[in-house]
Amino acid sequence: MTRPTSQRKSRRITQACDFCHKRGIKCRAAPADASSAGNKSCLTCIEYDQECTRHRQPKKRGTKPRGSDGSHGAGKDGRCQLDNRKIVTALLDVYLDTIHPTFPFFCERELWVGWREGTFPSGSSEYMSLICMCALSAQHVGKRALFTDDMAPSDFASLANDYLQEAVRLVPVDFDRPDIDLIRSYGLLALLGAQEGNTAMIHKYLALYHGMAAQFSFHDESRWPGDTTECDREVRRRLWWALYRLEVHTACVLGSLIRCPKAHSDVSYPCGTHHSAFIPGRDGKFENWFEGWNLTTDLYRVLEHAISDFRTRKQNRRSILHNNHDSSKSREISETLSRIQAELLPHFVSATTRSSDSGRNRCGFQAANILCTIHLARMLSTVSEENNLHAACKTAQEMMQNMEAIPLEYIRAGGSPLVQQLAGVGHMLIGVSGKHNLTRSDYGNLKGVVMSMVGFLGHLENYSNVAVTVKQRLLSRLTDVDRRVPINSRDHDRN
Repeated sequence: MTRPTSQRKSRRITQACDFCHKRGIKCRAAPADASSAGNKSCLTCIEYDQECTRHRQPKKRGTKPRGSDGSHGAGKDGRCQLDNRKIVTALLDVYLDTIHPTFPFFCERELWVGWREGTFPSGSSEYMSLICMCALSAQHVGKRALFTDDMAPSDFASLANDYLQEAVRLVPVDFDRPDIDLIRSYGLLALLGAQEGNTAMIHKYLALYHGMAAQFSFHDESRWPGDTTECDREVRRRLWWALYRLEVHTACVLGSLIRCPKAHSDVSYPCGTHHSAFIPGRDGKFENWFEGWNLTTDLYRVLEHAISDFRTRKQNRRSILHNNHDSSKSREISETLSRIQAELLPHFVSATTRSSDSGRNRCGFQAANILCTIHLARMLSTVSEENNLHAACKTAQEMMQNMEAIPLEYIRAGGSPLVQQLAGVGHMLIGVSGKHNLTRSDYGNLKGVVMSMVGFLGHLENYSNVAVTVKQRLLSRLTDVDRRVPINSRDHDRN
């Protein structure tokens, strides 16, 4: 059938009617006097004697790497910017500067070079993981949880939600093959949930990751596909250990299960430098920052044991294999932490201020994570073994001294996970105090440490919703302590 021609209109119809859209034919505007029964109708529907309706939800226009069903709900202006190259490049740089040093979900060379050369993303699966990365980066920008101050949060406030909705739409909940980009996408969305303090989102995407990891033996390196390249193997190792760390962190701060304990896995540590230096702003001196990352992973493995020991003692139940709790385990944990701390390389002992060398900056990220994880594990071990308030206060004081020495940009970029670890120490400290009749000295020490935490969290309120919530909870719990402390002890502290 030859489509009839009509005179070109000054304005096109922005959405075809349901009848024309379903048949893929041109929706032609009808003259005002040609509409039937006083209802506005297109010329095609008049010719075919059809009711002209427009109930269909319009799809976004333009070529997409993956089909769209229009259900993502992105804003009118926001969706058209999601694929904007300038915006994606800016968010990619945010990921590399702020997120990658702690959660290296990509091969940096393939991401940085591939994006600039146009070889990444190469398909719908990589596009999905790119959108998830953009969602996480945009969330960091919106909260100003950044290592640098080069971006205005207002420019990305609406895009963060658009990217998140698009990411949720693109990421399937079913899996039929070992897709590394899908594993990465689950991890990115779980991390985004952790940053937002959205526990349902964390558990949802960690659960999907666990299901896929179990289905395709992601926990056993010897069962990976035989054609896995060196670069792919490196990325798989990074993903496994990064998500293990997120799992242990979640178990510690939310009280959830550790579904992938180290004893049940057989995956080597990543080496980090599997490509030669290729990014400007590196002098090569600090390219071993991955040694610090692997040391932090060691500490998370110690933290896993500390969590297990803490929960076993708290339950006060006998194991089916042992009659009594092993009192030596807490000492072993403490000794291991001390050994790791004593053997740290100088650039992992403390974080230096931000510099033009991104390798040096990444060593600073490792130093911040190492210090926080050591003190969190030590606090758990201290509480498990003796419930000694003096020892717990000392551990918390040491943690705060180290935290306050870390440049704020590292804490800010670390986002909610670091804040949650600090909060965990504070809540454990207050919990220990509840098992003692506090003296004036005890009360003074406790309040001094908790208030230093509250003050520190106050510096982070503009960068993390979690910091605001945690600060309020610590103050609320400290108020509860005030109520049960003798008045003369509180008066002494005020004087």
